[in-house]
Amino acid sequence: MGVRGYQCCFCGEGIGEDQGKFNLLDPCSIILIANWEKSESVQAEQQFFAHLSCFKNTLWKNVPVEVEELVRDLEQEKNS
Repeated sequence: MGVRGYQCCFCGEGIGEDQGKFNLLDPCSIILIANWEKSESVQAEQQFFAHLSCFKNTLWKNVPVEVEELVRDLEQEKNS
């Protein structure tokens, strides 16, 4: 059963098992916090959803995304 009701904020496609870009880590959530360095009383927050692949392809090439490595480590521990 696919994940319903999520749309990637980068490519606009739905996110779910029946979608072509689906990754076992999808859907991913990105939280934007405005006024990060100011007090919480003047911060604003919004949540976006994305395919992991779209997020990674949008970042500058030197920004590491380590979530896949963390999942591999967890799987290895689980199978040990």
